[in-house]
Amino acid sequence: MGVASRILIATLLSAVFLFVYDILVLKPRVKRQTAQLPQKSTELQQKKSESEYGKEKEISVPERLYQNFSTYVAFENDSVLVEIQNLSFSRIYLKKFKMYYDKEERFHFDFPLELIFFSNGSALRFEMKKEGDKFFLFSDGITGYISFAGISDFVFEMDFILYGKNIAVKPVLVLRKSMIRSENSSLVSAVPSLKELNKLKGGEVSDFFGERGRYFLFLVMPSFKTHFDSLEGERAIFSGDSIAGNNFVEFRIKLFSGPKDEKELNFFTGSAKELASFGTFHLISKALVFLLELINSFVGNWGVSIIVLSFLVRLALFPLSAISYKSFKKMKELQPEIEKIKEKYKDDKERMSREIFELYRREKINPFSGCLPLLLQIPIFIALYQALLNSIDLRHAPFALWIKDLSSPDKLFTITLGSFSFEFHLLPIIMGITFFVQQIITPQTSQDVSMKILNYLMPMMFIFILWGVPSGLHLYWITVNILGIIQQVITMKL
Repeated sequence: MGVASRILIATLLSAVFLFVYDILVLKPRVKRQTAQLPQKSTELQQKKSESEYGKEKEISVPERLYQNFSTYVAFENDSVLVEIQNLSFSRIYLKKFKMYYDKEERFHFDFPLELIFFSNGSALRFEMKKEGDKFFLFSDGITGYISFAGISDFVFEMDFILYGKNIAVKPVLVLRKSMIRSENSSLVSAVPSLKELNKLKGGEVSDFFGERGRYFLFLVMPSFKTHFDSLEGERAIFSGDSIAGNNFVEFRIKLFSGPKDEKELNFFTGSAKELASFGTFHLISKALVFLLELINSFVGNWGVSIIVLSFLVRLALFPLSAISYKSFKKMKELQPEIEKIKEKYKDDKERMSREIFELYRREKINPFSGCLPLLLQIPIFIALYQALLNSIDLRHAPFALWIKDLSSPDKLFTITLGSFSFEFHLLPIIMGITFFVQQIITPQTSQDVSMKILNYLMPMMFIFILWGVPSGLHLYWITVNILGIIQQVITMKL
């Protein structure tokens, strides 16, 4: 074999060796090192101080960058199904909840969030391709992929890795109102205290942000520092600090989409539990919900559970109510003597008051004891109202007959005249009647005509004030009133 032949063979063998070495050794090593790199590439995103916000080149956020793209199922578990169109969340379904009580359609968030990345002041338009459980992104000079991972029933994460030489991107998150109108939702942000966006100033740093409805929440928490930019009708814009690296950048976005549940919100972040609060009487509301759930585990009907709860509340207040009724009865018996005192000291109001209270003292009557049971019931009434209005367990819970949803006003029929429609609710009328009967049989401690008129007008006022409250609350109040009437009749006969 000649020298030339040996050189040719050696060259070919060297080429084959280098090719095999590159495929089997170099590339896997680079891939491992990339995955194990410390957060050197994303350190720059934290170095930018809040005072530097707004100094970057002005950017224009498009109304909707990604629309009419192919829809992919990005993530699914037993509770949620997430659909995306490129970097836009098109729909997030909650599998365990219906949109309306009389329809099978699942509750969903409609286009709640869109992610837009800017480079050199221009929006990057990515093409997306799904392979396995990853979504690969392609744009001019930048490639990467997204992966999704579940944390709990309603919490999941979106992990990003973007590659490019001397890469620098500015993430912008566009939040939109996405719930049905009955949720009466609002856009909120933790800065760090929770505030509605219309009360924020541009540039405030947000720990997390999202949409808060009556029963449901959609929340977003990026791993990079995020600033509130602006609120434009039902669209809010949040800007992240620029993220830069030599060859790649990586970051994460955590999302919550589900009911107001403290345990689930704790998986998202501890400070989000505030969003599950029932309001002023939160502890009483939680106790009532727990008691209702316990009763319902035996009776299997939320309406019956509310009636049983009403009975238990009335039973707990029975001793005070009995004292109240007896006090009213004694005060009515003393009415002739009180009228004599008023006539005798009509020109001396201070002496009149002293004599009347002395009469109460001699007869051992507390004129304020009648108010005590009512005062104790007010926190329970408000707490139950908050529970019925916000507890996911009572949403769409039926009772019987025409009462299909205890968390909404009962609707017997609707009158429609052109564009005007009026829903007739029967339960407020029944509540007003029971209230009126109570007023009639309660002993009157005053002969003042204006007070009598007020006592008769109060039931009508309550009908008007409580016309649109949840039917479960009316059911509670009607039951309490009926039990009160029975107790009052029995007490008066003793």
